[in-house]
Amino acid sequence: MFEPYEPGGGAAWLRSFRFALEVRPRFCETDALGHVSNVIYPTYWELARLRMFAAIGEADDAPKRTFPFQHMAVEITTRMLRPCFYDEELLVHARAVSLGRTSMVMEHALSSAETDEIRALGRIVIVASDGESAIPWTPGQRAKLEAFEGRTF
Repeated sequence: MFEPYEPGGGAAWLRSFRFALEVRPRFCETDALGHVSNVIYPTYWELARLRMFAAIGEADDAPKRTFPFQHMAVEITTRMLRPCFYDEELLVHARAVSLGRTSMVMEHALSSAETDEIRALGRIVIVASDGESAIPWTPGQRAKLEAFEGRTF
């Protein structure tokens, strides 16, 4: 089971993220019980991930592509802890955890904007891609990501 922090350590883990994006679930994102549907969480992970990469900005040595740090998600794990509801103010957090030659592991959290209560967790493995195959992250991309995260990989 995906457990990125020790019991009772959720608040400290959440503070370790350097990027968060506000979302408000739309009515169409809820299920018959009024909760945010389980199929929506990966959409929130993607939105935060892409906005984080846009905030970092593409490196000068990266191939010119559709969006910064162009990639494809190859593995998505979501763990729902507490329900989220229509029009509730939430924060989607994103961060890089590890960086391989062509891959990156990212963690996401969905929290209440009012209380910092963690509602859901996400772990995504992405692979740098030219649209057809995996390609290595460039030295510039590595440098920009390390500067943003404040650590080396």
